Amino acid sequence: MAVKAEKPEARRPQMGLLFLLSWGHMVTDMAQGAIPALLPVLKQAFALSYTQTSLLVLVSNVASSVIQPLFGYFADRRPARWLLPAGCLVAGLGLATCGRLPWFGVLLAAVALSSLGVAAYHPEGSRTANLASGVRKGSGMAVFSVGGNLGFGLGSLFMAWLLTLGGPQNTVYFALPGMFTAAVMLLGWQRLASLKEEARPREAAAGEGQRRGALAAFVMLLVYIIFRSWLHAGMYTYIPLYYTDYLRGDVHLAGYFVSVFLLAGAFGTLLGGPLTDLLGAPAVMAGSMGLLVPLIYLFPRIGGGPVLLALSAFIGAALISTFSTTIVLGQQLLPRQKGLASGFTIGFGVGAGGVGVLLLGVLADHFGVPAVFTAMVGLACGGLLLALVLVRRFRDLVRA
Repeated sequence: MAVKAEKPEARRPQMGLLFLLSWGHMVTDMAQGAIPALLPVLKQAFALSYTQTSLLVLVSNVASSVIQPLFGYFADRRPARWLLPAGCLVAGLGLATCGRLPWFGVLLAAVALSSLGVAAYHPEGSRTANLASGVRKGSGMAVFSVGGNLGFGLGSLFMAWLLTLGGPQNTVYFALPGMFTAAVMLLGWQRLASLKEEARPREAAAGEGQRRGALAAFVMLLVYIIFRSWLHAGMYTYIPLYYTDYLRGDVHLAGYFVSVFLLAGAFGTLLGGPLTDLLGAPAVMAGSMGLLVPLIYLFPRIGGGPVLLALSAFIGAALISTFSTTIVLGQQLLPRQKGLASGFTIGFGVGAGGVGVLLLGVLADHFGVPAVFTAMVGLACGGLLLALVLVRRFRDLVRA
């Protein structure tokens, strides 16, 4: 019979540190969010082909997401809080140089450097947020996660504003948020460094069967995150395409649907954290996918107008409500490897969304955009089944 790990000493969340970590999360993810706004300018300035432009996106995704588990692995072996200010600084500096570089190869290196800063921040940031959250892991991780949700949208807006003011040369000012944030973190360094690791579970408390069960649960969690990432990338890609190509809507209004979808996701993140503390991570995950099945099914069947806009918001909130939930669950399943768990749940799993969009694109080319929403209903059903298995078979493992 599984023996539960000892609970950490009860303590209240350190909200000041959580807001600082959330701000750093926003600043680093601004670098990722800025790349789509920068691509048309770089394509023109460097006379890039579509293949070269796609290569920039691929390098960004690999360097910022897929290699995050490596940073998490090393952070677990030797905690490195210096990665927090360094990640913010490097993420901004890499993109800041893009508008003033002479060759494509150097541009590729600058994008990779910026993305490495993003990758370095996330595992250590989520580990530190876990410690600063006290016994309110879900709520604390929600505060940390919402910064990233906002960063994606703000990064694109900030870069577009800079380019409008002064063209490619103005990318140099993109370094300012990272420099400011790194300075603030250094000023608050004593508080960050004062966070102590919680008492680790005793090895004797967990048998071989329990450890295998935790690993199996973590694999299922990772598959769930991949499904969610495919849904997220698929929705923000095909919501505007469905609106313009099938409903014959105004192309200038299509962007509002995406904005509403993404902003509702930030609200869902704040809602999902407290629900995780109250109901447990697997139950929240199951509820999220259970809501998405009918919501996505209805999307291509209700026509346009305000109702479709409202449905976009509900889907965004339900879908991203589990972002902090899955980070918390991953850290609970691998309590001695919180950085590695964060690297997989934030980086690798989320980065896999790009693969899903490619497959959905093939489906749309052959069967039309409505078929994409049918496929996404199937993904939601798969995520629901995974969450229900986690609720039933690993109840003792995932309790806080």
